[in-house]
Amino acid sequence: MRKSWKFAGLCSGTLFLFGTALPAFAAPPAAAAILSFKPKQEGISFSTPSPEEESACKVELTKGVKKGSGWILKDSQGNLVRKFFDSNEDNRIDVWSYYKDGVEVYREIDTNFNGKADLYRWLNAGGTKIGNDENEDTKIDSWQAISAEEASQEILKAVATKDFSRLKPLLLTEADLKTLDLQGDTARKVREQVIASTAKFQATLTKLPTLDDKTTWLHVEMGIPQCLPADQTGSKADIFRFAKGTILYEAAGKTDWLQTGEMFLVNGAWKLADSPIPGAVSEEEGSIRPGTNKIDLEKDPELKKLVDELAAIDTAVESNSTGGASATLAKHHLRRADHLEKILAKVKPEDRDPWIRQLADSLSSAAQNSVVGDMVASKRLVSLEDQLAKGLPGSNLAGYVSFRGLQADYAAKISKPGEDFNKIQNDWMTKLAAFVQAYPKADDAPDAMLQLGMVSEFLGKDVEAKNWYTQIAKNFAGKPQAAKAAGSIRRMESEGQPFTLTGTSLTNPSQTFDITSMKDKMVVVYYWASWNGQTLGDFAKLKLIMETYGPKGLDLVCVNLDTTSEEANTFLKRSPFTSQHLYQPGGLEGKLATDYGIQVLPQVFLVGKDGKVVGKNLQISTIEEEIKKSLK
Repeated sequence: MRKSWKFAGLCSGTLFLFGTALPAFAAPPAAAAILSFKPKQEGISFSTPSPEEESACKVELTKGVKKGSGWILKDSQGNLVRKFFDSNEDNRIDVWSYYKDGVEVYREIDTNFNGKADLYRWLNAGGTKIGNDENEDTKIDSWQAISAEEASQEILKAVATKDFSRLKPLLLTEADLKTLDLQGDTARKVREQVIASTAKFQATLTKLPTLDDKTTWLHVEMGIPQCLPADQTGSKADIFRFAKGTILYEAAGKTDWLQTGEMFLVNGAWKLADSPIPGAVSEEEGSIRPGTNKIDLEKDPELKKLVDELAAIDTAVESNSTGGASATLAKHHLRRADHLEKILAKVKPEDRDPWIRQLADSLSSAAQNSVVGDMVASKRLVSLEDQLAKGLPGSNLAGYVSFRGLQADYAAKISKPGEDFNKIQNDWMTKLAAFVQAYPKADDAPDAMLQLGMVSEFLGKDVEAKNWYTQIAKNFAGKPQAAKAAGSIRRMESEGQPFTLTGTSLTNPSQTFDITSMKDKMVVVYYWASWNGQTLGDFAKLKLIMETYGPKGLDLVCVNLDTTSEEANTFLKRSPFTSQHLYQPGGLEGKLATDYGIQVLPQVFLVGKDGKVVGKNLQISTIEEEIKKSLK
């Protein structure tokens, strides 16, 4: 046991001591001392007790699961507020965690244990970003993970603050291009765009003189990501991209638009292939927003106030750590919808499209988070659907709102206890089919058809399922849903066919795997993700199965479909399971999932010694019988 414990290195360049006794007996530091430290990154929404509330806060010692210790700060309600931790027992703090409403939203990590944070993570309601700070100057040098929405916020911030160094970590690097393995003219074009990005960025700044650090991000419209299959591009793996997105922002009393430029998914981060430019994308270029009119908020103080209030509502959203319905979140989204309706009443008809989409999203989210029996949000969403169906029949906007209504209605029914599940599924299929017929070219049409295929499979209607998948592959070629549909057909017809599976190791990305290396062995192929509640129990059952049948010629391959490899590795550190684990970026939209149309987890295949599929869509609870038959 250590003879002393120093609460040191709380922030970059600072040595702060909180006693030298053993942790178990050390006098805890004062709450005010812990609260004096702030996040290095800006824009973090976290809980901070007022000076009057500090006296009711409690500082307690906390121990790590395996090693390490630190201090946690709780407010008067017992909610976590801060956690500063020494993970490697070197008497220096190396993890600084900040909480909102008792849930961690942001973390700073000193990965090289020199007393300075060099890795920043946004968590839970805080977001999904993971940023690296190689030179430890508190500025992000590269992104390990960042969603397209979060990238759009960083893009706007870079333009608003006239800071190209903030945009640079979002731009594709040579290493990124090597990872993507772009070919021919595409690779040349992207390289040229990246080289020209500095000059293009400066040109954008000259056209947007009113932007400053008070510029507010309101919304981004990205459309759906595109999948460029490897067999068409010549790359090593499928490539995922957004052709471009459009950011809605408010600056100097006016709302306006900023184009993001082309974006590619590199591992867990969406990266830019171009510099942002002013204005909205035309409908012909792929934007879902028609028209390019600007809203002048300076001429309408009331509208400006509403837009400012909407931004404030968005930053004040409360987290939902329990999952499932949340009355608090439902209230938040209804409040947001109220403000959006007020904005819609003030703006011109040609400027309403993005606000209506936001309204539909808010009402749908409110409906899905409402407690059983609360139909306020659902009724408002139905009313909005009816208005658009009558006013803009068959339009993409009407289709957008209609699909959100379908999703909200289905979510409410599926979560209601005691309902007939098969009846709900059949009703869902009827409504989806009606939607596809009414809006055959809507952005959500391929998703609706994919759902129709999946539910048909679940109900044992294989012929119908294949028909839906075939329609998607034919009518939406080039879209990610088409690749997923083609993979679903391949899975449905896989029994008796050779099973193909190649990929890289989750724990050692430099290692590659091909299932043909398991020749003359029977193989269980198990698709999993850390967020799936069945994974832990299935791992325990698989361990017993392998102990029994491994010596008889059974092998196992696990395919992870988490969004980031870090999520998967964190799960395995917490719940170790020895196996060949494969991973590729993209999650359920990645190549490992798309090849066989994996849409729900877990997914289990059994492959015979001849390399052909013995069983598909198997259950871990019953797979042992299949193994016994095949190993006889």
